[in-house]
Amino acid sequence: MNYEKALALYRNDKTLQLLRAEHFPLLVSFLHLAFKQQEKNVYPQVQLASLLGDFIYALHQQGIKDYDKPATDYLQKWAQQGYLRRYYESADEPVIELSPATENALKWLNDLNKQQFVGTHSRLVQFFSLLQQIVKQTAGPEERLAQLEQERKKIDVEIQQIRQGNFARVAATELKENYLLAEDTARRLLSDFRQIEENFRELDAQTRQTIIKTDLGKADLLDQVFSHQDHLWNTDQGKSFRSFWEFLMSESMQQELETLLEKVNAIPEIQEVKREQVVDRIKTNLVDAGDKVNRSNDGLIEQLRKFVEQKNLNESKHIMRSIEAIESLLLEYASQLHPNDTLMEIGGFFKPSLVMERPLFSPPIKTVFEKKTVQAGIAEADTQALFEQVFIDIELLRGNIQKLLQHKSQVSLEEILEHYVPEKGVAEVLGYMQIASVSNKHYINNQQTSTLTIKDVASGADYQLDAPLIIYNR
Repeated sequence: MNYEKALALYRNDKTLQLLRAEHFPLLVSFLHLAFKQQEKNVYPQVQLASLLGDFIYALHQQGIKDYDKPATDYLQKWAQQGYLRRYYESADEPVIELSPATENALKWLNDLNKQQFVGTHSRLVQFFSLLQQIVKQTAGPEERLAQLEQERKKIDVEIQQIRQGNFARVAATELKENYLLAEDTARRLLSDFRQIEENFRELDAQTRQTIIKTDLGKADLLDQVFSHQDHLWNTDQGKSFRSFWEFLMSESMQQELETLLEKVNAIPEIQEVKREQVVDRIKTNLVDAGDKVNRSNDGLIEQLRKFVEQKNLNESKHIMRSIEAIESLLLEYASQLHPNDTLMEIGGFFKPSLVMERPLFSPPIKTVFEKKTVQAGIAEADTQALFEQVFIDIELLRGNIQKLLQHKSQVSLEEILEHYVPEKGVAEVLGYMQIASVSNKHYINNQQTSTLTIKDVASGADYQLDAPLIIYNR
């Protein structure tokens, strides 16, 4: 950290600018109350303005009358200064969330608060476990075998001790330390996603600027944009996010996480120090944060699609104008042109598509009935098959998904089939897959499969079906 870099940070870094903001006490106290204490990530602007108005009114009741502007003015100013991010999703009403700079500032200010106790033991154990994991990952085969042998000996000794009745529970202090460390890790993980999403938004903004300013062709521009995107995904941060998302979308991981949370919340020592729900809501919050990162990337793809469509339209118009110009020139100089003059030369091999090379038109075959008159009588055909047609009610299937999502933020296709047994076989399963494929909020992983059990209602037999992993989100 030299002088020039320190000066650049002092002048340009948004986090340091927030610490020197004009309304710093109001800004920090309100944002901490609204976002951190309420454990919310996004607010509609009307709701956040209402909360800020009540907050300013409460300050006036305490004799603090330094803030006399409407709440909306403060929110707009903070958004312009980069402390808040204001944007539109699907509705006409804008939504507001914290910017990465504000997340960093609140995290740093929270670290200044004196905690009940500093969990030095849990952090030291975590430090040692990380070093051990690094050594294990870089060890050779012989060294790794020796490590596994040593771990097995320790496990065998512990098993023998427990069988002999020598079982010692972990101290309450150590349990509290570990839980507080888990809370702190969860907060920092959610804060880090702000920066990841910001990186993808910057790539999207750069792409839009490139599209507006560039005179490159479609192929060159797309190659340039995709190279930037590939570079971002191939960075350590991009690879880490991909691994994170695959791990988070694993159904076994989600079930294990829910089981762990239930067991942790049942421990009396944890209930003594638990003040927030950040650990309980970690899965929902992480899915929402990861989904926002994916939506940022989807916005980039959508922008490229619009560019290609616009480019095709412009090129089509240019070709038509060129043809019209050639026709005008031919009409203008028709008297000066000789039929045997060479108008155009093409270098290389050229194969024209001649009209006479095309196949002749073949009229469609019409069905001719032997008897043109239809007389009343009794049909001899078996019409029972008309009443055995399979109809899949997509709205009914969508309602089944929504009922399960009322109690959970996510539900897999396998869970849906367990609650609502398919009555119409594979066709009903395909209906659920169709619902997932037409909505961006649902997740389909074609690289990972799950085995579905489908029961034939008529015969009572069970059939196994391998299908992609499908997760439905609320």
